[in-house]
Amino acid sequence: MSEQPPPTTRPTTFELRTRRRAATTNAVSMALRELGRNPLGFAGAIVMASFAMVAIFADLLASDLPIACHFHQTTYVLPNLTHPPALAAYDCARVEDELGEGDWALFPVVPFGPTQTSARGRIEALLPPFRPNHPLGTDDRGRDVFARLVHGARTSLTVSLTAVVAFIGIGATLGALAGFYGRIVDSIVSRLVETLTAFPTLVLVLVVQALVPHPSMGTMLLAVGLTRWTEVARLVRAEVLLVTSQDYALAARALGARPLRVLSRHVLPNAIAPVLVAATFGVASVVLIEASLTFLRVGLPPPTPSWGEMLSEARDHTVAWWLLVLPGCLVFATVVALNLVGEALRDALDPRQQQGFEPSRR
Repeated sequence: MSEQPPPTTRPTTFELRTRRRAATTNAVSMALRELGRNPLGFAGAIVMASFAMVAIFADLLASDLPIACHFHQTTYVLPNLTHPPALAAYDCARVEDELGEGDWALFPVVPFGPTQTSARGRIEALLPPFRPNHPLGTDDRGRDVFARLVHGARTSLTVSLTAVVAFIGIGATLGALAGFYGRIVDSIVSRLVETLTAFPTLVLVLVVQALVPHPSMGTMLLAVGLTRWTEVARLVRAEVLLVTSQDYALAARALGARPLRVLSRHVLPNAIAPVLVAATFGVASVVLIEASLTFLRVGLPPPTPSWGEMLSEARDHTVAWWLLVLPGCLVFATVVALNLVGEALRDALDPRQQQGFEPSRR
């Protein structure tokens, strides 16, 4: 009598979650190891981490109110964030002038806000850098350039990350549906992708911004999200078509799993790697789009601090080189750093390079 093979047991829900968590952890650790081995990718990650820290703590670096103070028998903690009504008519210069006995104040690195045009009743316009109160100079309205650059980093990164989340969500959803269900869904999504990719992204965003009576940050995010999802949709569609032909996806269908469960539990988690790379490159492209739109004065409304607005001001004041060089260098550094990080992530998450199908780079 032949021996019967032992019965196979299906993994429990806890085991499946543990395996997915382990796979995610391995992918993250693999990406971090690749960044550590890639000097250029590591340098790009350091630059972007620095910009992120500057954007988060922008109010501690440049603000028109102190970080903390004891003023007129009242202690204020982070008044530059809370803006208490009692200090509505004050700025750092006036607080410093009216400090009495027992009063104290902790001022930011540069005691000027991004929209502050005067201090002590004086408007100092187009001051060159390396001045005691304005280390990077002022613009044509007397606003401090350092404060504009610091808060402009927050604006650029916030707009870019929000827009990327929007078009990644749209593109990943439509691409997954097109690749998984095929037929009429694939045809509709493919025709939409072909139609939108026939026009330059900047032109489409300009059209959407021109159709809005009062452009704002929300309308710009909507315009970018509705025009940049096509690249993500094509990537996700191709990966879904590849993953659905794998044995584990076919086995899940054969066991009777519902299509949406197969798509969300088995297909998408294994097709998400190209999306991470596309998101990194997408942030860089949105930084350029935001700067270009604001430079053309159809982007963020003034007086929102933006690198593109400073470049636009430099167009009207050609002698003020600091309005061109400083924000231009920051835009260049941001785009280059994000592209270096994206290339490192692509090398880390590319299975062909992990299996040795491509020659290693020296």
